[in-house]
Amino acid sequence: MAAARRHVLILQHLGDEEIIAYLDGELPRHELERTRTHLESCWSCRSRMGEIQSNIDNFVCARKALLPDQPEFSEAQVEQFRQRLAAHAKIQDSVSRFWPEQMSSWGARIRGTAVVLLPYRNVAVATVVALCLLVVLLTNVWNTRVSADTVLLRAENYEANHLPKSGQVTTTSVRVDRSDGRSHAIKQLGTIILVRDSLSNAIYVKAESSSGTYENTLAKDMGQFSEPLLHHVFADGEGDPALLQYLVAQQWIPDLSIARFRRLVESRGSSIVDARRDKAVFELHYPFSAGQASGVVEALLRVDASDYAPTSLSIFTTGRGGNNEYRFTRTSFSYGARTPELARMFLRDESSKPGASSVPSLAQADRPVPLSYANSNATEGEVSIATALHKIDACLGEEIYVIPMSDGSLLVQGLVDSPARRQVIAQALKPLGGSLHVQVYIPRELKNGSELYQPPDQFVPDLAAGDSSSATPADSSRSTAPLHEMLYRHFDKPGASPEDTNKQVASFSDEIVTLARQTFLHAWALKRLEREFAARRVSGLPPLALQKIEQMREDHLHWISTITKQEAGMLALITSPEGASSIAEVAGGHDSETLLRLAQEQNDLVHSLFTTSTETQAPEMALGRLMAVLKHLST
Repeated sequence: MAAARRHVLILQHLGDEEIIAYLDGELPRHELERTRTHLESCWSCRSRMGEIQSNIDNFVCARKALLPDQPEFSEAQVEQFRQRLAAHAKIQDSVSRFWPEQMSSWGARIRGTAVVLLPYRNVAVATVVALCLLVVLLTNVWNTRVSADTVLLRAENYEANHLPKSGQVTTTSVRVDRSDGRSHAIKQLGTIILVRDSLSNAIYVKAESSSGTYENTLAKDMGQFSEPLLHHVFADGEGDPALLQYLVAQQWIPDLSIARFRRLVESRGSSIVDARRDKAVFELHYPFSAGQASGVVEALLRVDASDYAPTSLSIFTTGRGGNNEYRFTRTSFSYGARTPELARMFLRDESSKPGASSVPSLAQADRPVPLSYANSNATEGEVSIATALHKIDACLGEEIYVIPMSDGSLLVQGLVDSPARRQVIAQALKPLGGSLHVQVYIPRELKNGSELYQPPDQFVPDLAAGDSSSATPADSSRSTAPLHEMLYRHFDKPGASPEDTNKQVASFSDEIVTLARQTFLHAWALKRLEREFAARRVSGLPPLALQKIEQMREDHLHWISTITKQEAGMLALITSPEGASSIAEVAGGHDSETLLRLAQEQNDLVHSLFTTSTETQAPEMALGRLMAVLKHLST
């Protein structure tokens, strides 16, 4: 069998005549199977088939536009009308011959009645014919049955037309669920991710179980990886052993391709097919013969009626585990750039090395590699993750990054200061599910060998800006902060003790230092947001995802304005009216680069004025500059 398979793989490419005959269903059965097998393994011929189908569709559209409108009734229906009219006329001739003889025996009264009705015979005939024609037309409208072969053929054409273009890869995600036939409870078993390349026949496959473990591989013969892939998804006894054995025997991969679906049902022992259209979905029912060792009762393929894209596949089983439905649902399909990292991954061929196993396991393949923002496109999943992190303020100073991976998955990785904070982040991301992995560490874990990837954004400013070793929080006992005397005079009230006054000074200083720090963090988060979702990366996102990004941006701008207004209001309490009126305007716009620069400057100025510092700048000048910067940021 292996020799036969190798022979199939080296066949010459199909000619246009063969492809057209295959599309029209005109090939003999043995030729049809040979052609279908060749198309499964040959990207060039599948691509050519897609071009031919596209040309045919264009021709049909052009022909429809140029030809005159069709008559109200089709030619077939007109012919049916003519045949029924002729049959009816024949019946009327018999009636005409039968009528006089009966009239003579029935008497004059019946004869008189018939004479009265005869003038309306033509009207009655026309009425009957019209009713018959109406029934035929309504029967065509109400009939929801379709041809399964036609739907499968158009679905194959859809797949051929959606192969990755030159310089691209396509990523398909499939969710695996099991529905219990008794309790009807649905449990997610795992996720399959397939990345197809435009310049090689290899397919990157990743399988993730419900427990969060995952394995991946680079497959050139998908049948070789059927068993390890399915066993990983159906881990921990979640799959019926008889079903697994059947799927492995068919070398089936849950990628929802039509070629794999044909392989799945080719040994079902039945030729019965029930195909129907249910609103916007075609449902193709393929019953299995009774007594199958696999326990499979039926396979149900759902195809989108608008574009013939396969959407889900259900396998119904019965056996010792009861009646179950295993559903494989396509959750996403997207195009992406063929980045250098992906190119290296697809060109890698470990199996060609001397001594290498011809059938590598999933665990033998390399792990996916992280991509930078510069060579990846943003996805809806990335926007959802960023939104969830934004809601819990994980974007403010914490080194938490959403990293796109080469296999199409997303990795949230970073460092936090406590297990409690890590738990908050995990809970916020838990509802998202899908192809998401979370690796958030605390400092002591990094000492034990855990490793962080480089941030996908090369813009990583120093979050400790302004917190130099020469500046420490306000110390009321030594009273060395430059503005300590000014603050002390402001808070010193008759009858108040020096200790109470110093506490007020320290509290005021700590609060304004905190506000300055928050302003800087929001400006930093705004800059990072704009780099993560730059115009080049979001060009393919839907409007709803773009609205989420804009909302996060507006949130940061709102808080920068609100916090700096609060800072300015606090400083106005200790600034003389003359000094406040002489504040100069700060040059610059309100772009993220300018806002970050000014936010960092106000943070440095606050530290120099309200903490113990070695700054030599005159406090009055520094305070005037700080007020000017805050005025610009608050607008």
